[in-house]
Amino acid sequence: MREPATASGAVFPPQESPGKAAVPAARMPNGRMPLAGAQPWRGRLMIYLAALAALAAIPVHLYWALGGTWGLPGGAATAGLPGIRVTNLAVSVLLACGAALLYGLTRPWPRRPPAPLMLAPVWAGAVVCISHGIFGIVTKGLYVAGMHAAVSWPGHDLTAAQKNLAAVRDLAAFEPWFFIQGLLLALAGHWLARTAAGRRQWTLSLVAGIVLIDVLGLILAVTHHRFAVS
Repeated sequence: MREPATASGAVFPPQESPGKAAVPAARMPNGRMPLAGAQPWRGRLMIYLAALAALAAIPVHLYWALGGTWGLPGGAATAGLPGIRVTNLAVSVLLACGAALLYGLTRPWPRRPPAPLMLAPVWAGAVVCISHGIFGIVTKGLYVAGMHAAVSWPGHDLTAAQKNLAAVRDLAAFEPWFFIQGLLLALAGHWLARTAAGRRQWTLSLVAGIVLIDVLGLILAVTHHRFAVS
């Protein structure tokens, strides 16, 4: 018999404890079954906010992809770096696809795909964004505090004033956006995991991924290598 969708339409149905008989739940006015457990609107809110945050970042990346220079470290000096336009165009597409996927997780699915398959993109986005935000806030903060070796800027023609401006701008806008976007994704995935065991695994795997990426970033910084422009 086909399992009715939950009120949230999320991809992961609540699991029953072994050895306990299922207790029929009262149906909602729309004919769906209510979500067992905590309030479903909080989980949906996290997903919607994460999708909106992703959409909000698309205009600036399209602006850079089209040749805009505001917000780039050094402005025009950085805009000429190889691959920067293609990279920002690809990021714009990824953000749009990510927002669409997040919205899709709130809708009813005729056949629910495996939970790990649906959570993998959310996990990857949360790990990358949170680790980027933490690493960026720490390194740019150290740079502003006077430890200029903490940041390796792209290009070789940036003045001290351009580097200081870029560091302050990153601290004020870009790095907090990464952290908030990642936090929203982490909270959305935590809600989608549904079970206590799934949520523990979600949290532990997130922490492990964030630590791994930030350690890699530290190694690259110490060895004066770069993985990304921003």
